[in-house]
Amino acid sequence: MGRIFFGKFGKDKPEQIEEKFYAAGPEGNPWYGGIKPGDYVFPIFNSKINVLWKVKGYGEKPNKIHKEDNWVVLFDEVHIFEEPVSVQKFIKYPYFEYDINLLNKISKATMGCGFFEIKLSPNVPDNPTRYNFQYERKIFITLENTAIDTKENDINIIINRETQIVGIKIYQNGAWHPYFPLQNLYNEKNPTKYSLNQLLKYAQEDIAPNKEKYIKSVLSELEDKGYFIVDNPIQLYDNILVGRRKTPRTSSVNDISNPREGEDLEHDDVEEHWEELEEYKKYADLLEFSPNLILYGPPGTGKTYATKKIIECFETKRNGKYVKFDTVLKEERVKFVTFHQSYSYEEFIEGIRPQLSNEDNTDLKYKIEDGILKEFVESASTQLLKADIHSNDIQLIRDSSKVWKVSLGHRSSDDVYNECKTKKVIAVGWLSNQDLTNFSYEDIFTSLNKERSYDEPEPLQDASSLDNLVNQMSIGDIILVYDGPTTIRDIAIVKGDYKYNPKMIYPHTREVAWLKEFEEPVDIFELNGRKKLTLKTVYELPRISISDILKLVHVEDKEKQHVSSNDIKPYYLIIDEINRGNISKIFGELITLIEKDKRNNVSVTLPYSKKSFTIPENLYIIGTMNTADRSIAMLDTALRRRFAFLEVEPDPTIFIKPYLNISARVNHSIELDKLLDALNKKIQKHLDRDHRIGHAYFMDIITLEDLYKTWYYKILPLLMEYFYQDFETIKEIIGSKFLDEYGNIHYLSIKPNNNQYTEFEQAIMAIYTEK
Repeated sequence: MGRIFFGKFGKDKPEQIEEKFYAAGPEGNPWYGGIKPGDYVFPIFNSKINVLWKVKGYGEKPNKIHKEDNWVVLFDEVHIFEEPVSVQKFIKYPYFEYDINLLNKISKATMGCGFFEIKLSPNVPDNPTRYNFQYERKIFITLENTAIDTKENDINIIINRETQIVGIKIYQNGAWHPYFPLQNLYNEKNPTKYSLNQLLKYAQEDIAPNKEKYIKSVLSELEDKGYFIVDNPIQLYDNILVGRRKTPRTSSVNDISNPREGEDLEHDDVEEHWEELEEYKKYADLLEFSPNLILYGPPGTGKTYATKKIIECFETKRNGKYVKFDTVLKEERVKFVTFHQSYSYEEFIEGIRPQLSNEDNTDLKYKIEDGILKEFVESASTQLLKADIHSNDIQLIRDSSKVWKVSLGHRSSDDVYNECKTKKVIAVGWLSNQDLTNFSYEDIFTSLNKERSYDEPEPLQDASSLDNLVNQMSIGDIILVYDGPTTIRDIAIVKGDYKYNPKMIYPHTREVAWLKEFEEPVDIFELNGRKKLTLKTVYELPRISISDILKLVHVEDKEKQHVSSNDIKPYYLIIDEINRGNISKIFGELITLIEKDKRNNVSVTLPYSKKSFTIPENLYIIGTMNTADRSIAMLDTALRRRFAFLEVEPDPTIFIKPYLNISARVNHSIELDKLLDALNKKIQKHLDRDHRIGHAYFMDIITLEDLYKTWYYKILPLLMEYFYQDFETIKEIIGSKFLDEYGNIHYLSIKPNNNQYTEFEQAIMAIYTEK
């Protein structure tokens, strides 16, 4: 008999499954994994196995589009399974040696190889067409000396009272024997032999919530029943057998580049995978098509989670390497907002806010404040400015950079101005005989007060200007050089801290980079909120934003240089529950600006600040909406015209995708994919598709108790809301055991009895097994 392999086939190449070939060039390419004619292959496609193939041989299969794919390996089909086999069942087949390394290769992204040989047990059936994948071994974690009901080839990981692993055994021929393949792997991966209690402590320190939950579930079951049934071997491997990760989640949020050839893409408890990103590629492509996207679907379908994966996929495509969502978040290029019935234009765009401006809180003034969208637009515009201006110094500008007005000398003389331009500084002249390093405002004010003549007013403005230059300015701030009450001469970026230079006409300086030197003075009266510039030497211009600076820099550009889209970092505004807000009230006149062809091209004048406003091309808006609250047909018409819509449906197959590291079964009995599928088919029949139940409701379930709580405190209340007072319909969906004749909830037992399954398990399984 030939050797047995599994083969991983990408979801983007279904034709290879249909036509029974694998394209990786001539024989000998490492992607073939050394398979030879006569070997058997179980092809894995969409996390399932439907057929058994036999290697026919290597040959040529003409491909007019990709000529490099002409050389392929060809297969003959030798067996079709009556029911597709999930990967999680496949890896627990009793006659396969329980090889966690093989399990990793099945479940995690591997580069450089698509076929891996399966190690077989000595008593495996001779003919692989006779493999019965319905027969699967159980894996237990048990306390020492705990009796468990076992079958042939079951595996037991034995824990002592100190929660340390003291043995790994297999049940064969009526007795327990050491199981060296798993024991040796444990010794190799976890030489320190951490106890479960120690691993729990480290999971909490490393902020690994999924690992923490898994270990807590194991410890709880051991205390309650003396054993824990492992439904997902990958969770066992990642959370217990490998010990503590050398690089915990909190130590790095840097980009993870594509795995090198032959490597596995390891993960901790963050469900991030190259294979998973492939599923979100169509979402990212749609975001390229339309910068405004709405994900809609029933509750619990993972719409908010999907937005993170879309961003990861979009960033990965731009950068050519995997970029974690946490990295984008750390760079402050993602902002979340949730709409609700009371959310307003003033919160989203801009509005007038009352402020108490004195220490006694009695002087009430009103100030125009930016809303979330306007603030984020400024951040995105900063990125546009950086990408569009060919200067290394532009990278000093931050989202929080301030804009300052600075006068350089008297208007009647350009001596100070010319010296500053030559030496690339800005300068102020008071207290010319003192170095103000480490001076506070009080120190500056006191020094100025000593120098003033008796009949001069207190030097409040002069002290404030010096303090602004010495203490308040930061590297990356913008300087506008004064020309007249409404005009400026130049724009600069602050590059250095305060320095005292007694050799200059004005000795108090800061190094700058001249960003824009205008041939003729530029009027900023409108940008400054129709307010004239004063004679004060240095003060902040809070009305002028980074996007205003962008306009000023380009005011004399005759031919704007083309900037590659890859040079401009995207910004993402995620609007959760977008359908719950009053769209006309929230967006106002800006609803037209978000259109793709109007980005950077069309502007409106905002009603409060009276300033011109536009949406930059590098701002992406991703909304989510729950169709159980409001149908897509009821959305604001203007919003529907300007957004692309993508439905996110409940996905029962999520539980059989091993790279997600979630359980497909509960207590080795309840199959979550079948339960979710049956529930939604019945809900759709009796109500509609908008009120189906999402897979996220079941994704955190590890133990039977977890499912019990989810069922009674999340799923049943949701159904009671959907079918208010219609108890008969609810019974048709979930069976009659959960409700009495009056609609009262009946709490079934999860305590083991004489039967194989508990009362609760039997009732749940009946939902998807009874016709």
